[in-house]
Amino acid sequence: MKSRLLIIVLSITFFANGQCWQKISAGNQFTIAIKSDGTLWSWGDHQYGQLGIGAVTTDAGSPVQVGTDNDWSFVFAGWYSVFAIKTNGTLWAWGQNTYGKLGDGTTTQKNTPIQIGTDTNWLSISSNLNCTMGIKTDGSLWAWGGNLSGQLGDGTFTNRSTPVRIGTANDWVSISVGSSHNVGRRANNTLWTWGVGLNGQLGLGATNFINVPTQVGTATDWAFATAGEQHVVAVKTNGTLWTWGYNAQGQLGDTTTANKTSPVQIGTDTDWLKAQANNHNLALKTNGTVWGWGLNTTYQLGDATITNRTAPFQISGLTGIQNVTAGLSFSFAQNTTSSTWGFGNNSDGMLGDGTFTIKTIPTALFNCTGLGLDDISLATMKVFPNPSNGLFNFQSEQNAIQSIEIYDILGKLLVFQNVLEKESVIDLTTHQPGIYLAKIHFENNAIETRKIIIK
Repeated sequence: MKSRLLIIVLSITFFANGQCWQKISAGNQFTIAIKSDGTLWSWGDHQYGQLGIGAVTTDAGSPVQVGTDNDWSFVFAGWYSVFAIKTNGTLWAWGQNTYGKLGDGTTTQKNTPIQIGTDTNWLSISSNLNCTMGIKTDGSLWAWGGNLSGQLGDGTFTNRSTPVRIGTANDWVSISVGSSHNVGRRANNTLWTWGVGLNGQLGLGATNFINVPTQVGTATDWAFATAGEQHVVAVKTNGTLWTWGYNAQGQLGDTTTANKTSPVQIGTDTDWLKAQANNHNLALKTNGTVWGWGLNTTYQLGDATITNRTAPFQISGLTGIQNVTAGLSFSFAQNTTSSTWGFGNNSDGMLGDGTFTIKTIPTALFNCTGLGLDDISLATMKVFPNPSNGLFNFQSEQNAIQSIEIYDILGKLLVFQNVLEKESVIDLTTHQPGIYLAKIHFENNAIETRKIIIK
């Protein structure tokens, strides 16, 4: 039996009342999070060094600080590996290093953060069982790790222990890595997949292996996509929900358990915002409600049962939610102040509440009384003129804007625009006069909502 460590120098009361997580990422039986002060914390299973706290052999049932740095801006927890980016754009990794997926030129696991290369323009990372993908601020796509099934997308089946560039495109805006397949979105809102497609997870109408990024259909209205273990969940700009791939536990949400090799629309709702996929799925609607479906053997869907769900259902007790994260067998949800709820498996302390007790329904774990986000954007974000005739300038003096979403007062998504710059212009001149909401996502994961008026 693995030993367990309860971090008692920080009381559970402190965690319940003072933890503001700017970014939280659930991995395979462990969790990594960035606090609002830029410090990095971890909890849960540590068997491969993935907590980043050195040669410790015990699990951590409560958050433990990783080092002393306070300049972390991005973190991603994968399959026993972690990737984090600092505010200076440098990339760091630790944990399991199968096939060289840490990117340091070795296959040796690391139990503390090590810098990967010297580049200072990393934007985001996604990783899973054996490979890692990353996007730089110039929109270029990079990959490293296992490649036996072509999942790196470099046209070969050769493993890489350091990052290699994939293609020449400079307009990649998001990447999500499944067990052996990947889905990426480009600035023109097209979707691309590659890797293993044996269960239809590439969405290309076939079951084969592809070792270069290949477009999914011809649609140019994809707003979001996330890769589960062997399936994909995606949202279009009109707010509709689509899935494809492996479906044995109802992961696709189409009320069946049959695999699908091409995208299928789930229901008719047009208010889906984004999702997080693993073997179970958590999805957000524009009204802040959380919906779940798929595998549910450890209460990871939060409905007090262990019954798999083959269609999306609303998870009770969660409102005003803006972020969700789906670990292997557990889940987190955060509201607009970054107060955090957890549910599902807790055998390794991955929920971080100081216990190893499973949570069958969403349970308040960390109450944040402040913003819980890097609120520097609030003081330096300008929207002008406002009111206007429909042309709005969005300008940030510090953090680059990642994307802007425009909603009507009923919560319907009207416009989604990728930015990746510090300023942008949104054209709403074709919309009726009235009040609208602009949701601004920043590169440091902060989010701000502004009221705008068309006169």
